[in-house]
Amino acid sequence: MIEDLRRLPLQSLRPAWLTRGAIRLGVLCGFVVVIGMARPRISPDAAGWILVGGGFGTGAGALAFLAAARYHAARFSLLDRSERVVSAVFVLLRRTGLPVLGLAFFLFWTFVYLGVWWYHPTEAFTGLDLAPRFADFFYYAVSTALISPPQDIFAHSRGARSATMIEMLTGFALLAAYLSSFVDWQRGRSSQPPR
Repeated sequence: MIEDLRRLPLQSLRPAWLTRGAIRLGVLCGFVVVIGMARPRISPDAAGWILVGGGFGTGAGALAFLAAARYHAARFSLLDRSERVVSAVFVLLRRTGLPVLGLAFFLFWTFVYLGVWWYHPTEAFTGLDLAPRFADFFYYAVSTALISPPQDIFAHSRGARSATMIEMLTGFALLAAYLSSFVDWQRGRSSQPPR
């Protein structure tokens, strides 16, 4: 049955107007909806355990990425060592795709905000319930990443404000890098006549 699925012309099943980028964006939006609909409320003690689990998950993901990068770097035997590592990282980032990278970015900042709230639950944010949902922190992280912090939850402590500003800067930098990947800046320079 798997061989039959491999023989299917999947390109002909997808409408011409639906690009791979649109499909990946749709998958990322699906991830956002699933996490955003999570209903359980958390206490500061539960937040600490969630942070421990998120730390282990982040460590495991980093180790898996490192192992995959080393595997791919070994396949680029004609390049220098540093070029092999960079090429392997770019291959992995391209294969990972926007949905997983975007979700990892949003979840990283969700855990940062959860940690700030866990450290000082009464002063970190205003606008949160006494027992907020994990989805509330995710909502704040996604909105802030798009340079538009929500109007119903405010960073109140210095740590929360600093984390918010850093996320806005990194989110803008990632968005600018992503958008600049659509333009070939070197081609424009080489087409100009020498002076």
